[in-house]
Amino acid sequence: MTIISLKGINLLKSFQSPIGCTRFSLVVNIFLFILKMMAGIFGRSQALIADALNSLLDIVANIVVWFGINISKRPPDSDHPYGHGNADNLAAIFVALVLFITGAYIGRESIHAIVNREFQTPTFLATAAAAVTILIKESLYWYTLKIGRKFKSAAVIANAYDHRSDVIVSVGVLIGIVVAQTRFPILDPIAGLWVAFFILKQGIKIIRENIQTLMVVSPGTRFESDVRGFISGMDGVVDVVWLKSRIVGARYFIDTAIQVNSDVSVYEGHEIATRVRHAVSSKYPDVFDILVHVEPDR
Repeated sequence: MTIISLKGINLLKSFQSPIGCTRFSLVVNIFLFILKMMAGIFGRSQALIADALNSLLDIVANIVVWFGINISKRPPDSDHPYGHGNADNLAAIFVALVLFITGAYIGRESIHAIVNREFQTPTFLATAAAAVTILIKESLYWYTLKIGRKFKSAAVIANAYDHRSDVIVSVGVLIGIVVAQTRFPILDPIAGLWVAFFILKQGIKIIRENIQTLMVVSPGTRFESDVRGFISGMDGVVDVVWLKSRIVGARYFIDTAIQVNSDVSVYEGHEIATRVRHAVSSKYPDVFDILVHVEPDR
């Protein structure tokens, strides 16, 4: 019993990490793809089949996020002195591109169905599958977002927003299916257009956010001002001459120049700089490294 309990605890802990979260999302997306494809075919719903294709590409995106997270965890090396953190952002951008391609394809197929009047009245099997998808995906959204924010993983957060877009999509699909069952079967492919619109919108949002990070963006003036004030108040520091920071993946890197009393020795100046590095790293867990340049107070 004890061994079984420990295995259960370890399994739960594994789900509380970016890798574990991505694995779980992958398994859920495989299940939903099969569910929606079968229900779409046998339930005669083009919108649900379109939603199933969305889940299929979610599976591809999950695999890419998995690789991206593993690469981003690699330590710095001679070719990547600031680490491999941006692999996380590249994986997020790939997720967005997958969303964009999926949205464009679904939109095209839906317009084709409307123009050629290729639609049928969906059955209640399609209704049930859409409702189950909404419940599962909404739960998956909150779980994935929590893990992504906890570990500051752009790829996992992008995955969470993908889950949320899937919820909005499935709500539109459900409404379209229900109305199509009553009187207007054309609303089933129109629901497919709803699917396409939200997928494209989410993809564009993720691309914009992560491209900004890849352009070496700062954590923000508020963060830099707070760090400057903290360093300025340390013993031995006369002033902070300048401070620059940048984001690499989920980590912050800081370069700063401090002024010390002009009559302190080189050794003492080095000790002050070392204390600054350790103090900033302890106070701000997101700071992976800080380079401190020492200047004399003139």
